[in-house]
Amino acid sequence: MSQVEATVGLRQPGKYIAQLESLRGWAILLVVAFHYVGILITNSPAGLAEGASSWLKIMAAGNTGVTLFFVLSGFLLVQPFIQALKAGERVSIGRFYGARLLRILPLYYSAVLVAWLISSNGASAFKALLFIPVGFDIFPFSVPWWSLCTEVQFYLLLPWVMLGLHFRWGRYLVLAAAAVWFGLHCYFLLQPKGQSLALQSSLFGRGLAFLVGGICGWFYLSGGLVRLAGAPRITAFCSLLLLATLLALLHWYGSVGQKNAILIMPLYHDLEALLWGGLLLASLCITGRTMWLFVNPLFSHFGTISYSLYLVHVPIQFYLIYPLKAASGGTWVPDDPRSLAIIGASFVLSWLLAIVCYRLIERPFLKLKSHLPVLTDRLRGRPARA
Repeated sequence: MSQVEATVGLRQPGKYIAQLESLRGWAILLVVAFHYVGILITNSPAGLAEGASSWLKIMAAGNTGVTLFFVLSGFLLVQPFIQALKAGERVSIGRFYGARLLRILPLYYSAVLVAWLISSNGASAFKALLFIPVGFDIFPFSVPWWSLCTEVQFYLLLPWVMLGLHFRWGRYLVLAAAAVWFGLHCYFLLQPKGQSLALQSSLFGRGLAFLVGGICGWFYLSGGLVRLAGAPRITAFCSLLLLATLLALLHWYGSVGQKNAILIMPLYHDLEALLWGGLLLASLCITGRTMWLFVNPLFSHFGTISYSLYLVHVPIQFYLIYPLKAASGGTWVPDDPRSLAIIGASFVLSWLLAIVCYRLIERPFLKLKSHLPVLTDRLRGRPARA
């Protein structure tokens, strides 16, 4: 069975989009690269050294992969609600939450349990189980957990927002709430001293990425991509322009450093979300030679195991690489063969462990999630739907 066939089997018919799987691959590889830079090279507020290569600077901005994950979540999760809205139907909120729980809880709780056993930090682990951000309290395990807390905030809010759109008064309420949120979002993030990391990392600070994804999902369902696909040269040019702009933005971010970038451009994550949204739409209608960027077996493979790789890679990176760095006086020596070998080994080990976690933990629950509509109908005594 091919990788694509295996992945399609975990989704409802017609829900698999090859470009999205490759974009997930982009996202996770960017995040993994970002954490390599963070461990190997202390990224000070002033950014990387002036002589650092352009690719290293882009890797130092690899946390943009999290923004891409948020955009993809908005794109995928909003679509069933839009389809139901057009059909005058409603998505079962209970079924939606059940599917989300089966998707994220088994693997995440397994990661938290391992971190708890190793760190003995029960208080922070308990908070993490409730999706309360714990920052670096269980370092290095908890480094990527913050984004799952933000995702869960989106999951909790989305069904109720979409339910409100079924009613005239609800639409006015949703629009008013969105306007207030956006106003406060801009006001607080534009303060001269910036805002706390917790605020920036919450749905309040990162919500525009989900909104951009949702708007892209609406545009996709509206048939707007058909018009774009009818002008392949314009689409190809726009996609290359978007990609060049994004790379230039990431290069700048890696050059000045994470903290300085946010102080200079407080709405930076909003801008990268808009660029990722444009690339997402372009990937769905582009054809020709550049198609391999968006439908690529290697990227698709990493996209399939992206959730597992996201949760396991930081501890492996840290425990394998940091002792070597500490032994050399806290300075990474790029030309040291032993250093390069350990970096390569840490990536391969993370990759293999992610495959194991995907097959033993993720995949069984993904299969259960794909059967959730039939199971819930049987429990309620209704005929199983096709």
